[in-house]
Amino acid sequence: MEESVLETIKGVYSSLSPGQKKVAAYMIDHREESALATASRLGRLAGVSETTVIRLSNVLGFRGFSHLQEAIREEFLMQKQSVREHSPAYDVFSDVAEKERHVFGQLLEQLDRGQLKQAVDALIAAEQVHIAGFGSSYAVGYWFYAALRMLRSRVSLSGPDGVAAEDIGDIRENSLLVLFSFPRYRKEGMLLAEEAKKQGAVVLVLTNKALAPPARSADITVTTEERMESDYHSIAGAVSISEMLIEAVMEEGGNEMRERQQRMEQLYAEQNLFLE
Repeated sequence: MEESVLETIKGVYSSLSPGQKKVAAYMIDHREESALATASRLGRLAGVSETTVIRLSNVLGFRGFSHLQEAIREEFLMQKQSVREHSPAYDVFSDVAEKERHVFGQLLEQLDRGQLKQAVDALIAAEQVHIAGFGSSYAVGYWFYAALRMLRSRVSLSGPDGVAAEDIGDIRENSLLVLFSFPRYRKEGMLLAEEAKKQGAVVLVLTNKALAPPARSADITVTTEERMESDYHSIAGAVSISEMLIEAVMEEGGNEMRERQQRMEQLYAEQNLFLE
């Protein structure tokens, strides 16, 4: 079977020039437009010259741009046809996508803006922020930890498997505990929240509903109420709310947080940490 255009691009991507990489990335991200645009227009859209588009076609093994475009068009039409012909009786991909659409559709509607504002204020004002999420909730907790560390100092994270004595010892009166806890709720989260309350810390819980077990000991509760008539639970709402909080903290935190973010980006560049 012949390679698809995507597979061909992947095979040579590292050897492409910067301009050719721009065109290749644009074609993959905008297949329908690439199937119809001229080489000149595609070059403008990708921010390169028409010559670069033609050279990429040759590097990918096509006789010219029209030959490459024909392959893109055929693949795009075949993909569309496959989607139309797929039986809706059991389409797990469409089923999950529809459920996720429902989650996003009602996410803003169920949010308590007052609790969100309190969460942002607490994330900025706390002397130290400790983040925890156990079991499957650890994934979104870790993302939030990494993003918040870009903006402020004194941010720590519990491991995914349980509460360490050091976690409890680090939490003090002017601390903020941010607990991510979604079904099935882990007992460790409740234990850590209770200990944080004993130390006089503020407890912010992100969970799926206002009456969830972890929310009962919270000072601030932010929910991702899904209102699904099934046992389906999505992490998408938790990730979206985490992004909202980070953006709001960046906005409300002022120059100090923006300057820290710039310093961190400079350090990352100096240490050459990332591939792109």
